[in-house]
Amino acid sequence: MRGMTAPTPDVLALLAATLDAVVIIDDRGRILAFNASAEEMFGYRGSDALGRNVSMLMTSADRATHDGYLKSYLAGGDANVLRRGRDVQVRHRDGSEFSVFLSVDRIPGSSPPQFVGFLHDTSLRRKALETLEMERHVNRLYLDLAQVMLVATDRAGHVQLVNQRTTRVLRKQGPEIVGSNWIENCVAPEDRAAARTAFRGLLMSGGDEPQIFEYRVRPADGEDRFITWRGVALRDREDVATGIMLSGEDITDQRRAESEAHKALERMNSVSRLATMGEMAAGISHELNQPLAAIANYAQACVRLLRMPSADMPEITGALEQIANQALRAGEIIRRIRSLVRNEDVRRESQDINELIRDVHGLLASDARVHDGRLALDLAMQLPRVMVDGVQIQQVLMNLVHNAFEAQGPVHDGEAFEVRIATRLTDSADVEVSVNDLGPGLAGEVEQKIFEPFFTTKASGTGLGLAISRSIIKAHDARLGYRANQPRGACFYFVLPAHQETPP
Repeated sequence: MRGMTAPTPDVLALLAATLDAVVIIDDRGRILAFNASAEEMFGYRGSDALGRNVSMLMTSADRATHDGYLKSYLAGGDANVLRRGRDVQVRHRDGSEFSVFLSVDRIPGSSPPQFVGFLHDTSLRRKALETLEMERHVNRLYLDLAQVMLVATDRAGHVQLVNQRTTRVLRKQGPEIVGSNWIENCVAPEDRAAARTAFRGLLMSGGDEPQIFEYRVRPADGEDRFITWRGVALRDREDVATGIMLSGEDITDQRRAESEAHKALERMNSVSRLATMGEMAAGISHELNQPLAAIANYAQACVRLLRMPSADMPEITGALEQIANQALRAGEIIRRIRSLVRNEDVRRESQDINELIRDVHGLLASDARVHDGRLALDLAMQLPRVMVDGVQIQQVLMNLVHNAFEAQGPVHDGEAFEVRIATRLTDSADVEVSVNDLGPGLAGEVEQKIFEPFFTTKASGTGLGLAISRSIIKAHDARLGYRANQPRGACFYFVLPAHQETPP
């Protein structure tokens, strides 16, 4: 290396032990020292690099200007490029470019001047940062593609993160939500107390099991949305709760659909009651005609007695009492009919099931007479009360009893066809109600389909009576079922949970 002063052995030994790449150049830009780390970084052997201009390690953008910067410094002492670390692009022997952090300084006491450059490969760090940024971007995409609302808050309830689903549901922009208090800004006022309680419970919970709760959020348009939330506490390494992560599913449309379905079922129930009452019209008219005919007869008797020269007042009084009794009887029949056909909201109350059956027995007995049958009651004593809507349970009984009489087969030995309503206490201390007949029963294929909507074995049937009855019983947390009666016939039954009376 003619005209160049090589570093001393001590300096070379120090450079060999340095993990960063180190390059020493002279005042003309020629390489004087090139340590092992530089060889590994740039792909050149030291013997190949020594004596060559350092611009060989530079990109084309820096190569043309480097010598000019060096001359400028030597001419005027401009040290802008010295002692100021910076990120630069450099060139590998194979032509590839990569990033390094470069620090350059003049070696004290060197004459002519020599310069040392320390190069730290930052390409791995850059790749790590790029990978991290890509992961953040992917995670952000996952958050925004999620079909549930995602909200993260700090311990005080201030929002740290929301996804696009949340902004769409709330009809607010992200900056309007992030940083605000989640409960005060987004939860409907009526549910804020419940939300605070749930929030505190999550922070105090010791496990990682998500907790599920429901409250409403208040979007910008003011129309509340019903949300089912799953929440879990975020914890640091010391297991201290630092915030909350919530995922929410918007069930507003589901709630509306359930409400509409409930209203539709109520309308179907009303139509079914009216249809059943229509089918029983002959029996009901007979039931009403009896007290009305008695009233007419007693009234005519009173008229005749009053026209007699010496009226028999005790007999007239007795006839008037009979008129009053028969009028009350007719009014009671009408009351029963009105209670069964009126369209009211479902009201579950603690009821005596036997009393409900006795109350509707008169109308059902009239239907039995129309079919030349007999309705019998077999009611167990001291049954627990049940929590039911009385009108709906009576509707189910009307459907089952009417179906039983219409399904009667040939009558044996001239006996009246009998349908029996029975109640009993089950082994689980609940209340079973059954409607039994001695008809032909159900064939196997019919038994499988009997509860399906629109399936019927009657020529003029709608196929809705049993389907609606099953829906009513299911809504009472019970099940309407069928079993063959012994020795013959059919038995439809349902079991109602016993109502546990709350002590005063």
